[in-house]
Amino acid sequence: MNSVITAKILTLLVCYVGGPGTAKQSEPVLEKFMRTIEAATGWAKDSVQGVYRTRLSECQSYVDKNRPNAIVVDLPTYLKKHKAWKLEPLAHMGAATKKQYFVLVREGSYKTLAALKGKTLVTTLAKDARFISRAVFAKKLDAAKHFVLKRTRRALKGIRKVARGQADATLVDEAAFAHLKNLPLPKKLTAIFSSGKLPGLTLTLVSGTKAKLKKSLKKALPKICRGEGGKLCQTFSVSSFSPAKAALYRKLQKAYK
Repeated sequence: MNSVITAKILTLLVCYVGGPGTAKQSEPVLEKFMRTIEAATGWAKDSVQGVYRTRLSECQSYVDKNRPNAIVVDLPTYLKKHKAWKLEPLAHMGAATKKQYFVLVREGSYKTLAALKGKTLVTTLAKDARFISRAVFAKKLDAAKHFVLKRTRRALKGIRKVARGQADATLVDEAAFAHLKNLPLPKKLTAIFSSGKLPGLTLTLVSGTKAKLKKSLKKALPKICRGEGGKLCQTFSVSSFSPAKAALYRKLQKAYK
């Protein structure tokens, strides 16, 4: 049996830039998720405290003020902040190759990325052309120079703009792409590009976190997406945690430089 840890030992930030819902809406689900971590590790109730944020500025503010020792983070934010926040990947939420991106255009309009040179690309990632160029397009083109990048807060808005002829193309992830068939659009969209498969959300620990805590958390990972804690996992469309593949992150970090 695990020994009970009575101190508030884990401060958790779920930083999912552009993610679903709001901090307020997430509170009941996050509360159950944290209590599930405690049950799985044998830690005392309320020894895990945390918040959910969907804007990078809000994530940074929380890091500055609260110094969390555990951060669940999306890949673009991880690549941008892993050095500053001293992050060490512990586990993938879902498969290591969960994330994928697609360029969508109106059917019959454009057939290749080359044909989109100088055209408008709407995406939630417009502020991170480096990520688009180096992770999504694997350095095959410079997104900031190739496209006119336009930001949208939600992928659905980008999809609708393209369908209505208000934009030339949109870059979406696999979740938005999967919902295309259910959307009542005035014009059918088709994918002319699909990226390689990438990690999605990752549970990271801050460098210097005690080995005992890391060991306890790692051992508990298979249980965290079960029961009540599973509701948060379902929110992010994952069914389990899997051990982080360090070599994969090193490769992505090198490409992002």
